Amino acid sequence: MTPDQARDKVAKLRAHAASVDGTPEAALFYAKANELARDHGLPLTPHTQRATETPRPTGARPGQAQQQTTTTTPRRTTMTSSTATTKTKTSKPTRKATDGTLRNAFNPRARAGFGRTSEPGAEVNGYIVAMEEEPDLDYYTKAPKLDADGNELMVPILIIQTDGSNKPYGQGLRKVWVRTGIADALIGACLDAGVNRTAIGGKVRIRYEGLGEPARANFAAPKLYTAVYEPPIDEEAC
Repeated sequence: MTPDQARDKVAKLRAHAASVDGTPEAALFYAKANELARDHGLPLTPHTQRATETPRPTGARPGQAQQQTTTTTPRRTTMTSSTATTKTKTSKPTRKATDGTLRNAFNPRARAGFGRTSEPGAEVNGYIVAMEEEPDLDYYTKAPKLDADGNELMVPILIIQTDGSNKPYGQGLRKVWVRTGIADALIGACLDAGVNRTAIGGKVRIRYEGLGEPARANFAAPKLYTAVYEPPIDEEAC
């Protein structure tokens, strides 16, 4: 650093110390300025630190003990009022129940009379209280079976009350799909009774006898059934 640069630096340090005179920082800047001036042979400037005066309260007399007054500012608590928005439930539109809805609601629950796990000797015995139909499904694909014209083939279903009564409701209702072996057994039972088909009110007993011989290799063995049918008393042979 040249003498001129040192002189300018010392001047700046002293000027900054003078601007903050009376503070601890002022003494540091004066000391730094004198140190730099000493290194470059410049005149030193003595400095006396001005005592920092503590401001007195307004109206206080000298020598009077200053009483510190603590003003307690009440803390204002801001409460955010969370207004719960009450959602009014919109009532679903209602309308009169249709015959189909009522029929489904009051349709008697019936269990399958026979299933894949039925053992030989299982039977359904009772009164026919209803006869229904539904699309016939393929055993493996569960797709509806179709006739030559592409129409769905329907399979009749007998709803049988097995508790000894002829009520179309109760815990003993069983569904029997009239197909294959069951159909063959019922046809024979109706012929034995002198009628061509079953009717509501008739009494029937269907018994699973077991498996027969497959029609050919790799074919499932057919299930064999026997049946006994008693037509209603007021039914005439048709």
